[in-house]
Amino acid sequence: MKEELLPPKDFYFSTLDWINITGNQERLYEIYPELKNPAVGRVEEYKIIEGKPEYSNKAFVASLPGGRVLSDRAVISPDNKLLYDLSVEWMTPPEQHSIFKEKSLPPMTLIDETVAMLNHPAGYNYFHWLLENLARIHLIEQSNIKIDKYIINHRSLPFQLETLRACGITNDRILVPHEKFHIKAKNLVVPSYVNLPNAWSCKYVRDLLLSKFRVEKKKKYERVYIRRKNRRKVTNEREILSVLDKYGFNSIFLESMQVQEQIEVFYSASIVVAPHGAGLANLVFCDPGTTVIELFTPSYIEPHYWLISKLMNLDYRFILGNRENPNSFWSGFDDMSIDSSALIHELEKE
Repeated sequence: MKEELLPPKDFYFSTLDWINITGNQERLYEIYPELKNPAVGRVEEYKIIEGKPEYSNKAFVASLPGGRVLSDRAVISPDNKLLYDLSVEWMTPPEQHSIFKEKSLPPMTLIDETVAMLNHPAGYNYFHWLLENLARIHLIEQSNIKIDKYIINHRSLPFQLETLRACGITNDRILVPHEKFHIKAKNLVVPSYVNLPNAWSCKYVRDLLLSKFRVEKKKKYERVYIRRKNRRKVTNEREILSVLDKYGFNSIFLESMQVQEQIEVFYSASIVVAPHGAGLANLVFCDPGTTVIELFTPSYIEPHYWLISKLMNLDYRFILGNRENPNSFWSGFDDMSIDSSALIHELEKE
């Protein structure tokens, strides 16, 4: 059986390891160095960043002649090794990657073109799509490599299709991987992953989408509360809505809005109150000085929207609520209750 139809026997922990070990430095396009996170402004913010990375990843593009892609779970180097940084299976170390358990791989298709790999394990999530995957297009643009086709594991979700059109990536240039997908490209172009919001990713997404959509400021969105339909809900939301109503807030669900409408909400806002959730990726569209009050369950605290707020010069605050309805699978699914007096305290600062 040909080597290409057998699973790799080894891995590179990162694409940079492949570059350095094989002496392919000419195939590396270094775009941005590691970037240190913004400084903490308030002492209580240390709770948000505790134990989190202090730097965003080094940003680069690598060109792999004869590189391969298997479904949406593996990128294989020209010397038949797994590139783990582009094939991450969360909570699984590289040596236990599922590809090593295969006896053989599906038949391979040769593509005599330059193909960019834009798969992302959480591309179905609005935040990960916008600021971790869409932002990688900027890295490819900065490399000046002409791309013929893009491999993107999108699910035809409206926000994915809308933003791809905004990037000028049409359907005829997209290869959507499936279970038996196995291609070898004449030249496989791989942009590095984005681990944290940073200055260049936020600027790219903001500038791109504000320039592509006609967005106007609307008074009804000046003071807005973002509700959640599914997990990580506020269990005493009726009480919270009663408080917010007295302060002139409009409550909305982002899930039912198109991307342009979501951008308009945040572009218009002077204050945003919301439980932690993917829709807060839209904070990149807020004007400097906009107030953000993020609501957390104590079992799941992440720094993403604190980072965006600091990078976009927003006035960020947060309220730590009580954990409700603990989820046995993942604490990120836990609900929360919020002390209304703590919320009033923050609103009175306005």
